[in-house]
Amino acid sequence: MHTAYHNNLYQIPVLSPDLDPANRVFEDTRYNAAYSSQPNTPSSGQLIYPTTTRTHGLHQGAPDEASDEQAFGQSVALFMAGHDIQETLKQLVDSCLSHSRELRAEALQNQHRAVRHMHLQSEASALEAEAATWELLLHMYADTRKMYPAGTGGQQTAIKTVHHQVAEAVCDRPELLQCARVVTWLEALFRKSQDYQAEQEQGPRFHDHSGVWTDTHIALHRQDHNDGLVTELDPDATTRQRASLQRDSGRDEDALNAYLFELVKAGRISEAAETCAPCGQPWRAASLLGGGPNGPLPLGPAADAQGQLKAMEKLAAEVAEAAAQHSSHLSEASGKHEAAVYGTLAGHLNRILPVCHASADILWAYTRCWLESQVDQRLAESSDQGDLADGLRLGKDAVAATQRDHPEEVRRVVLDDVADFWPSSSLTEALPGSLEAVLEAAHHTAGAKAAADMEHWQLHQDIILQHFGALLSRFAEDSSTQGSSSAAALTDKQQAVRLRLGAHLALVLGYLPVPVPTTQAQLNIRSEEDIQADPDPDTPHLDSSDDLPLQETANQLLERYVLHLIKTEQHTLVPLYACLMRTDKRRTLYASYLHDLTMHSLEHCWRAYRSAQDYFDQWRIGDVETGIELDRIVEQVMEEAFWRMQEGPNQWAASLRWLCFSETTLQLAVRQANRVLRQLSLGGPAAMQAGLQSAFEAVGASEVLSAVLKDEAGSADLIAQHPDVGRECEELLVWQEFYQLDNLHTEIEVAWAEMDPEDDNQQDTLCELGQRYISHAMELCSSSMFNRIWAGQDSGYDSGRPSHKVQVWVAPAQEASSEAVPSGSSYSWVPSHQMPEFVAAVQAAADACCVSGITAQVKVAEPHCQAAVITLTVSHAETDFGTEVQCLNALIKATVPVQSHPVLLRVVRMEGPDMCIGALAAMAAYPYILLRAARLRQLLLAEIPSCGLGMNVGHEIIPLVAGHEADKSVGLTYYFTQQELKQLLETERLTELAIEQLQQGQVMQ
Repeated sequence: MHTAYHNNLYQIPVLSPDLDPANRVFEDTRYNAAYSSQPNTPSSGQLIYPTTTRTHGLHQGAPDEASDEQAFGQSVALFMAGHDIQETLKQLVDSCLSHSRELRAEALQNQHRAVRHMHLQSEASALEAEAATWELLLHMYADTRKMYPAGTGGQQTAIKTVHHQVAEAVCDRPELLQCARVVTWLEALFRKSQDYQAEQEQGPRFHDHSGVWTDTHIALHRQDHNDGLVTELDPDATTRQRASLQRDSGRDEDALNAYLFELVKAGRISEAAETCAPCGQPWRAASLLGGGPNGPLPLGPAADAQGQLKAMEKLAAEVAEAAAQHSSHLSEASGKHEAAVYGTLAGHLNRILPVCHASADILWAYTRCWLESQVDQRLAESSDQGDLADGLRLGKDAVAATQRDHPEEVRRVVLDDVADFWPSSSLTEALPGSLEAVLEAAHHTAGAKAAADMEHWQLHQDIILQHFGALLSRFAEDSSTQGSSSAAALTDKQQAVRLRLGAHLALVLGYLPVPVPTTQAQLNIRSEEDIQADPDPDTPHLDSSDDLPLQETANQLLERYVLHLIKTEQHTLVPLYACLMRTDKRRTLYASYLHDLTMHSLEHCWRAYRSAQDYFDQWRIGDVETGIELDRIVEQVMEEAFWRMQEGPNQWAASLRWLCFSETTLQLAVRQANRVLRQLSLGGPAAMQAGLQSAFEAVGASEVLSAVLKDEAGSADLIAQHPDVGRECEELLVWQEFYQLDNLHTEIEVAWAEMDPEDDNQQDTLCELGQRYISHAMELCSSSMFNRIWAGQDSGYDSGRPSHKVQVWVAPAQEASSEAVPSGSSYSWVPSHQMPEFVAAVQAAADACCVSGITAQVKVAEPHCQAAVITLTVSHAETDFGTEVQCLNALIKATVPVQSHPVLLRVVRMEGPDMCIGALAAMAAYPYILLRAARLRQLLLAEIPSCGLGMNVGHEIIPLVAGHEADKSVGLTYYFTQQELKQLLETERLTELAIEQLQQGQVMQ
């Protein structure tokens, strides 16, 4: 008939890691709804609301752990939209409870699987405890109404009633108000637990005769009872006669009193009274309503209901205390619960504790009794004792008249205790003197009774007492000691749940008006630099003694939670929480995040970009620079990719895509594209392949730049619409032709390697490709396109500085068979044991290339990079721009000995003035193209006779380089090194020999 109530707060069984299903076959599958086939990107001006759909594993059917984070993300997104912290906390509570109930429902279906059943119950308890945390913040700080939770005490009257005075006493004293909010929080938890059990039809059932002791009446009528049975059936019979009821009557009484205590504990005194009358105990209903239909000190919903009532005077609380004292003579269980019911009305702690088993029950008993005691003392200090004395005198006479047989008992229980009027000293002296001491005493009692796991107790106590620094520090320490022995007992999933809780606590505290009741001081999440730049002593802080570490701790938790979301690939949530981070941390972390996404598909990156753009553009709180925040981040992505040389040229080239997704970064995108393409043109085959595949694919993500590259005739109009990128677009077109020409040469190399000497068709195809390359090379070099790049650079040095530096990172050239050549995924690094030799060889080559006014210093670049960095210091007074570029040109084309073998150098990265790097790239392009054209022409003439004398291209290579007889200055000799000129002349000599052989063969034929 009666179902026992068990409050799940703080009751979280901990399983051994070996038994925890999260570590075994029951591990939940990861849910990633970020980029499904259904687009989740909102239209302009709307926020993304992460999905809260719960997915279930194929075998276990448990709600996925990531669904909780999605639900939490939805709550945060709603806060961003409406900035209502109360609604956000309610959403968090509902999310935790909803998932908890799903888990408990599944646990019922898995009772035959003990380990799984325990695991689900454990997770459900953890979620209920987390829901209690958000509920605590809601009641303690989010509701800023001055009269909450005690209300007004009822409708206003000419003379203040006791209920009016009680409400004022609570609201006017911060410590009492703080305690009242704790009590309101706990009673709200109890109500929700009862409501859920009622929904599940797990509550008790009572009939019309549950409270009238029918079985005892029958036993007395039959006169077959034992000596310990009562002989009378009035409500006080068991106490007066010190006798018991018949067994079934006692069970009914036990069940009814236990249920009444649960209702009273939840602040539902009216419901408790309504339960008594139908069960045949109207007298008990009257006794419960002695302090009014909502109790002597209504809080929360009870106080709201009290506010709608007309004034009612409070009956003497001594009656409730006497009833609590006398109830100890009932049966053990029934007497305890009845004593607890009336002990609650009287604030009698010792009568309540025997029936409290959960930690929340114990905390409620202490705080409720302490609050009752403090309010009664305030009333006693401020009230006229005459009326109270008259009321007590009448109460004493009435009680004494009914206790004629036991006058001493009446005096001991009632008269002596109220001799000094209410409140009774026996009650007040049993309670601590402050709220903090009350919490400590409750903690000690709960620990002594082993009521439940105490994991969340300290958390809630810190929230109540506003010890936010210590609270967040513990979460930060836990998240930073993942591999420590203290964290070893927790599974990855449990650690993720704890990190989620800590991060959201830091977030919520940042937007709560923490001091009770009306001060609007908030936790300002600022960096140490921000505080030093604006040390406003009038700015209200959450914890003035530990403010700065508190700010840093909150940022650490948010940052680690965002890293967790990145690790678990919950991409839709990453920008949401990144908005809430401090500017420097947000930009650095998000840049790294986008950098790691770079090598995913272009569509994948576009979705991530749009998701971030929508959140950053909508966020109106904090330091997010609306409209340009993402621009700042993608700029940082490019810089990060530049310095991560060990990741190879593909990563750097592909990073251009982040700048090409928006027209706001169009100018930067085309400038960075030219920067990338210039340097990749100096890096050899792997870098050239990265430029062709990754760089131009990334540039194609821009509608403007894609149109410019695809239709040169129509690009003039687009460039005219964006005059700030005109010159850069012209250079981009030059690099497009350069890289397309290089790709054509790669096709020729492949075709040559696969050519069958007996297949005339293949030879004809190869000859056609070769002539096309030579023709395009001559056209590109004779059009002075690269000269325009040179001329577009600054014509002089900065007159304000005496010198500048240029840094060049170099590595050995890769072999043709290297797998990295076609992929562009890496450079050919120098092994550690060869680095000293390589650095020394590069230093010697650099010294040989330097002239007066230019000095070189070579050292190891980075321990993980295994390349050499050459730092050139150029004096403005001793050298000019052309000499500097020629020195750089000779240096990057030098040959150095590595293990007694000459090896060419390849440029990995360059850092210096743009004019130097641009001019160097243009200078290197001419010999790169023309030497290939000359070599290809010589091979075609020598190896494919069918080309023969019919090849009418390439004969102007030497005149183009040498210039006209009348004016040698118009030639391209300036761009060639002496070694390259020797190669060109040697190739031309071999070409002439091939032509002579063809002519002789034709004559002989």
